[in-house]
Amino acid sequence: MRGRERERAEVLRLLEGAPGPGAHVLLVEGEPGIGKSLLLAEAAAAAAALGTGVAAGRADELERMMPLAPLLSALEETTARAAVARSAFPGGPGLLMWLAERVSTTLERRAAAGPLLVALDDLQWADPVTLMALRTLPSRLAGHPLAWLLARRATGDDDGERLFGLLEQEGAARIALRPLDGAAVARVAADALGAVPDAELTALAAQAAGNPALLLALLTGLREEGAVRVDTGVARPANAAGPAGAGRTEEVAAAGSPAESAGPEAAAGALPRRLHTAVRRRLEEVSPRTRHLLEAVAVLGRSFCPSYAAELLGEPPAALLPALDEALAAGLLVVTPEELAFRHELLWRSVLETVPAPVRQALRRQAERVPPPVLSAPPRPEPGARPGARPEPGTADGALPAARPAPFAAVTPTAPTAPTAPAALTASAVSAAPAASVAPVAAALLAWDEGRLSRGLELAREAAEPPPGSPGPSGRRDPQPRAVLAAMLIDLGLLDEAEKITASAAAEAAGRPAWAAAALVLRARLDLAAGRAGDAAEQAEAALAAAAGLDVPDLACLALSALGAAALRAGDLPRAVRALASGQAARSAGTPYGRLRAELTAGRIVEARDGAAAAMAPLGGLYDGLAGHAGVLTGEPAAAAWLVRTALAAGDGRRADEVVAAAEDLAGRNPCLPGPPVAAAHARGLRDRDPAALGRAAAGYADPWARASAAEDLGVLLGAAPGRRDAAVETLDGALSGYGGVGARRDAARVRRRLRELGERRRHWERVDHPDSGWSSLTGTERAVCDLVSQGLTNRQAAEQMFVSEHTVAFHLRQIFRKLGVRSRVELARLAALSAAGPDGG
Repeated sequence: MRGRERERAEVLRLLEGAPGPGAHVLLVEGEPGIGKSLLLAEAAAAAAALGTGVAAGRADELERMMPLAPLLSALEETTARAAVARSAFPGGPGLLMWLAERVSTTLERRAAAGPLLVALDDLQWADPVTLMALRTLPSRLAGHPLAWLLARRATGDDDGERLFGLLEQEGAARIALRPLDGAAVARVAADALGAVPDAELTALAAQAAGNPALLLALLTGLREEGAVRVDTGVARPANAAGPAGAGRTEEVAAAGSPAESAGPEAAAGALPRRLHTAVRRRLEEVSPRTRHLLEAVAVLGRSFCPSYAAELLGEPPAALLPALDEALAAGLLVVTPEELAFRHELLWRSVLETVPAPVRQALRRQAERVPPPVLSAPPRPEPGARPGARPEPGTADGALPAARPAPFAAVTPTAPTAPTAPAALTASAVSAAPAASVAPVAAALLAWDEGRLSRGLELAREAAEPPPGSPGPSGRRDPQPRAVLAAMLIDLGLLDEAEKITASAAAEAAGRPAWAAAALVLRARLDLAAGRAGDAAEQAEAALAAAAGLDVPDLACLALSALGAAALRAGDLPRAVRALASGQAARSAGTPYGRLRAELTAGRIVEARDGAAAAMAPLGGLYDGLAGHAGVLTGEPAAAAWLVRTALAAGDGRRADEVVAAAEDLAGRNPCLPGPPVAAAHARGLRDRDPAALGRAAAGYADPWARASAAEDLGVLLGAAPGRRDAAVETLDGALSGYGGVGARRDAARVRRRLRELGERRRHWERVDHPDSGWSSLTGTERAVCDLVSQGLTNRQAAEQMFVSEHTVAFHLRQIFRKLGVRSRVELARLAALSAAGPDGG
């Protein structure tokens, strides 16, 4: 009962109050496997310890035709059950009245001998007569020392939910068992494994999402199959390397399950058989058609769009509704803001692993060929329709109006949730696009997200080619295919071609406000990739202005992301932080396409402001999705290296390893592209502290900023090695020159600090004539200090942001006070807030 202290306290209060007057009812609900039955068993044990009698029973799906079966079983009324079985009319009113009276009389007799706990489980399967009896018996027998503990699955709007609602209105206490938190999961894992789990096992346990049944099935199965070992009190996968100098290894295995039984599947990371058995039992609760649907859609990823699933299965979406409703009611699927998803990652993985490999491959090939459906605007609600009614499956809110094409999804081809990318794209990006262009674009995006970049680029080029007989003027064609192609070219650093395609997409977007704004975002991304941070910020600002009033969250989301990235590179941290704050609402409302770039940019801004440890929170989803969605690493050339560097700085070596593995896998699948192998070498060089790999990256990047980044990493590594100071200074000088060439002022300042630590000083100012006072008298460094201090940063914090000493900040602050005629930080902050009205504060 780890993590259930509050619920156990509720049970004890129920038992302690039973001898007193009134109806004592505790209602328990939760998803399958969440621990309801265990709580009832604990309640029975606690009742026995207090001298309270126990009448425990449960409803059974196969006994729903037998009236009052759970109560009769709990009260051990075998005579009454036999009478029901012999009756030719088990639902007859005479027999039902006799049974109800028999139950009431038995309860009164049992309670007369002392307090009694009636614990009934699985009431989602209770027959209507049982539900009716439970509606009346607690209040009818309130004068007796009775306590009622009733449990059911939370399956939504059904008779059991109505019963619980009525009982709660009459004073019953109600608790919902939630998933176990991280601390409770860790304690359960330690209990099950007999040792503290390492990071890899902890991450695997987290895939149960706090569901105790799945968690124990996983951990017990790993023990049984010898897939876990203990080294010096730490449990780790049996095929993982132990710590250096580890002593004797103790295999963790149940009796009769030696470590030698661990087969190749366990070594390859397959889930244990016990977990598959537990999941199979869950699937047996639904119809064969629903099981087959779940097996088919599992190949699309943990989440999927029903409309796309319907196309994959060759059926209309309406034909899937009964199976989807059954899966939702059984707790196998849940509704997310945009799609449907398997409730737990372990559940999804188990379903996927039990689909034969040839079938999985065939389904995946079919998914690449199937065009997702084009959704039209939702119908107007009928007069008197219930507000908040559940929308049709297929999109986040039924379907998107044609007036909201949300083109931003097409601008960002990578997404953290595909292989359902085409479905998400259909719902949010191409609802107004011609059907002929949707299929190849969707297939290109799917390939891109999976990391098959060459194939994605090939499909995007095909989609961008005008079909035979299409209108001549580019402005009449659909701008989406060229926008997608331009985004891919920018990510790959093919900037000359990207310039031409972006210009063409902008021409095609003329007269289409949303697409025109998207073209501005493309231009901002292109400028940033080309080292024009100032121009990128201007284009992003223009995109934000163009997006105002369009109600397209992704558009604002990615425009703010581009603005934040440009401001960060230019060294304008306050502007970047403002973009981060402004984009918060857009990130939560946008599609995964928009959130992808926003998460990466948000992480970089948070890392710049608060450090690597703080950045891991906004980056969590991005790290966790890398194994299946390596396309995220193409957002910028050095994204993989930055993610590795941040994870290492935060002390998370496991996530750093996952990034390296994903980058190398991406490079292996795209041997004809020059960028991915260089990015993988950069990431590996950081993780292994390998100067040769970092040297290859510094020489191999086509992107000047990424090249400078790799040179900086190499210089830091050389500077820490004995006798390599001169090589370190030379390499850092190259990085400083590279950052200066693309206007990366903040990065250049950091390299100058590294050179100072090696005893080298590099001049970074120019002689400019300034007035003696007023805002225009401030130098660039003084303006940077002013911006940071006006936000409330201390001298030390400002120094950390500018990579200078605290004394340097204090010196510049004194100059600022003198030039502006202020005497305190408060006055400076007020004057800075007023400065927007004019160059000298208005």
